[in-house]
Amino acid sequence: MSEETLRLEHEGFRYSCRVNRRPDHTAAPVFLFGGALHRNHGWARRLEKALPPRTTVVTVDLPGFGAADPLPASHDASFLAAAAWQAVDRLGFARYDLVGQCLGGFVVQHMLREARPEVRRVVLSGVCAGPWPGPQLKAVLQSAEVASDRGDRATLLDVATRLFFGPAANEDATGHQGPVPQFRDRIGSLDPAVMEDLRSHLYRQWFPTALPAPSLPEAPVLVFTGVNDILTPPHEAHRLAMGYPHGRFTVVEDAGHMIHVERPDLYGQIVASHLGDRGETVPHCRPLDASERLEQLT
Repeated sequence: MSEETLRLEHEGFRYSCRVNRRPDHTAAPVFLFGGALHRNHGWARRLEKALPPRTTVVTVDLPGFGAADPLPASHDASFLAAAAWQAVDRLGFARYDLVGQCLGGFVVQHMLREARPEVRRVVLSGVCAGPWPGPQLKAVLQSAEVASDRGDRATLLDVATRLFFGPAANEDATGHQGPVPQFRDRIGSLDPAVMEDLRSHLYRQWFPTALPAPSLPEAPVLVFTGVNDILTPPHEAHRLAMGYPHGRFTVVEDAGHMIHVERPDLYGQIVASHLGDRGETVPHCRPLDASERLEQLT
């Protein structure tokens, strides 16, 4: 096993990917694209343990994410997808899997518009069919932005926790155990540069309207999210999955948007099950009932 950092640049913006390379790998390499608060040297290590032991794993800090250069909001998701493809192409794997979570999942959605035959399998979590964010959700996100600007830490934490965790946000936030208090501590200590990245993501076009019709991928695509996900509700994630020729969807019980934080072992089990094509039933997951519709802002 060897770990290396690959430095990249796309249209003047510097970024990098971490390559945990297994020379004797027998499984397809996996590219991981995380959300706004992820860094390529942190978030995926627990997920890596759930994958087959001989899997080469690549985590990517795209422009505007992690330690990469800041990216103005005028650059949309198609720009990020082009940067992502540059990282994939540089490594030159013959076949590979793509995993995207939250905003990283939106980027992977745009990557799939090219329908490259080298893509073997895809996992998307915390995503939706778009447009995103809708007007009501955007208003709430902007209220968090205003609170941050005026130094109102309490309001910022309350809004962010409710959006990311749903009903679990009601957990006691005064302690330091569990995902909710830890999330609040992290949000409360973000430096100004990270807050500016988050602001850019809020105004970025994640679903540009002036793009040509996509070529749908033939690769199997699994989409999943928490039953209490407010940011990307299950019925919207389900709509995305049903738009792929070989798409399927599952909803995770007792979880919101942050499945990888709330239930990291289960998150890893879901991803590994799909990429390994074991076809097993994953505990605490189920199909979406046709009558279910979670309001975005409950």
